[in-house]
Amino acid sequence: RFLSYSEDNLGYVPELKDLGDLGKEFFEEYLEYLEHYKENGRERTNSRISLKRKLSSLRRFFGYLFEEGLIASDQVRRVKIPKTHKKEIIRLERGEAKDLLSAVEYGKELTKKERDYHRLQAVRDMAVVILLLSTGIRVSECAELDTDDVDLDRRMIKIIRKGGDESTVFFSDEAADRLSDWMEQRKNICHDNAEKALFLSSRNRRLTVRSIQYLVKKYASRSVPLKHITPHKLRATYATELYNGTGDIYLVAEVLGHKDVATTKEHYAHLSEDRKQKSRNIVAYED
Repeated sequence: RFLSYSEDNLGYVPELKDLGDLGKEFFEEYLEYLEHYKENGRERTNSRISLKRKLSSLRRFFGYLFEEGLIASDQVRRVKIPKTHKKEIIRLERGEAKDLLSAVEYGKELTKKERDYHRLQAVRDMAVVILLLSTGIRVSECAELDTDDVDLDRRMIKIIRKGGDESTVFFSDEAADRLSDWMEQRKNICHDNAEKALFLSSRNRRLTVRSIQYLVKKYASRSVPLKHITPHKLRATYATELYNGTGDIYLVAEVLGHKDVATTKEHYAHLSEDRKQKSRNIVAYED
């Protein structure tokens, strides 16, 4: 596409040595062209993310040519990378989280067939959802939990983070109550000591990541139908609630298992409007 554009605008196909004569404005106009153009009679467009990716490719290519002495100048590096707008993080408000938990506990809005299944799995499902909401662990970390990883007395679980690091995560008293209920029920339904998984399917096998994703989606679609809620959104909900409650971004990063606090700032910890409003008079200069 770049060579075709160059030929159309220069009137000739540039040779390798000619590429070093192209100025910064040429590349800026090329990016502007890529936003909306026609090719073979069809209209084409590129998003900001696509433009950023294409510019990065050009930068690498021209940087290589310049370092190898194949062109006299590299003007692509002077072109500013297009800014991309961050996606809004979808999470549950406090009331929505309560609605979700209520749906899990009572099976509201479920079909008759789903209610029959719900009566058998409600205790387990409640333990899964409240654990995700009160710890912010990843769905994979939840699925990999064994019974030996849970310490109800100390209100903590042992998980394996991304990269293989072992970590200890503490959960709330309400989560402890729900986990206790499930672990009691689990003793009555699982007589196979070989299965160590904390959360079991109806066949007494480890609950998979896909199964946890499905059960969260099932209850959320009935209780919070206007939001697409996944286990990852429950992680974002927990992180935001924890940050709004403590104001400690480093604590949130540590609890989530982020090695770089910048990741936490970018993806999870969003100040609520209420918190921002309450902070308006913190810095004051007149008595």
